[in-house]
Amino acid sequence: MDNNHEATLKYHEQEWQINSGMTIRHAIEKVGLDPQSVLAIRQKKLVNHQTIVEPKDEILLVNVISGG
Repeated sequence: MDNNHEATLKYHEQEWQINSGMTIRHAIEKVGLDPQSVLAIRQKKLVNHQTIVEPKDEILLVNVISGG
């Protein structure tokens, strides 16, 4: 894989190198996580799961927390 087209997906202590050009949702599914259980953050901003992964992106996944 060409490193110029890779991005990084991070979740807790885990880290994956993924191809750019796919949606964040697809990347989440590809690494075996449930897209409904995590939020994606890129450059300190929340992004939706339909956002396209760009080369050299670092995407942090955090757990969805709800309560009341």
